[in-house]
Amino acid sequence: MAPAPDWSLGLLYQVGWRIGPRIPASVQRMISSAGAAIAVDRSGPHIRQYAQNLRYATDREPDRDLLRAGIASYLRNLLEVFALPGWSRSKIISRVTTTGEGELRRAMAGEGAVIALPHSGNWDLAGAWACVTGMPVSTVVEELDGPAFAAFRAFREGLGMQVIGHRDPAALPELMTAARGGRLVCLVADRDLLGSGVPVTWNGHPVTMPAGPAVVARRTGAALFPMVSWFTPEGLQLDIGPRIEHRPGRDGLIAMVQDEADFFAAGVAEHPQDWHLMQPFFVDRSQTPEGAA
Repeated sequence: MAPAPDWSLGLLYQVGWRIGPRIPASVQRMISSAGAAIAVDRSGPHIRQYAQNLRYATDREPDRDLLRAGIASYLRNLLEVFALPGWSRSKIISRVTTTGEGELRRAMAGEGAVIALPHSGNWDLAGAWACVTGMPVSTVVEELDGPAFAAFRAFREGLGMQVIGHRDPAALPELMTAARGGRLVCLVADRDLLGSGVPVTWNGHPVTMPAGPAVVARRTGAALFPMVSWFTPEGLQLDIGPRIEHRPGRDGLIAMVQDEADFFAAGVAEHPQDWHLMQPFFVDRSQTPEGAA
């Protein structure tokens, strides 16, 4: 599970999207299960980091079964992403079930909507579903150097999404224009990519999370919804939470992001195997004087 060079990621994605639609579901499940067993048995820095994230998210030591289920879910997500360009509109719709969809669609018909979501389930399938059901998506993608970013941009644009790089200085104005123009702004909002997030707690543990969804919602008047997705045996469940109240000022902004964090934490604790965050996220208290006491 060590990170691959950007050039090899680009090649992996290009090959994956070429052959992914032709891999049977039974073979995908076999690859996910076998790959998860090998990765967990070999361990490595990404698996250890993932275990630490799950430890804080669930308040228990993750056993091998949970780690294997989590890596299998991660690989399922990757294989479904490869297959997704070959899925029909009806297949995409049939794979997705929702809660809270009615309130989201009412907001889209009125003031507009912003969705904040964590790295859970298959957010690309969620975006494809939104696009084919009348809610065209605008989103931000981590800008990797080399062909990987171009490959992911082309993939998501092929699904109907507007893709903005996270380093783009015009990202915020573009997102605001999208929200005002009837597009659904969907932003992955657990990992603080730019290091400029606001301090909140997740399951009682300190983290920083990006304020982008709350900022876009406040400046445009759009409704802000948290969402957590998780895998079902045959598809994807989207749990769309109640709209988050807009509050003014810096303290209000932090309170809005805290509401996102609380919704995320509850959903991830319920379905921890489908949270795919393998980068540092929580403050490791064992490395602090307090944690070492």
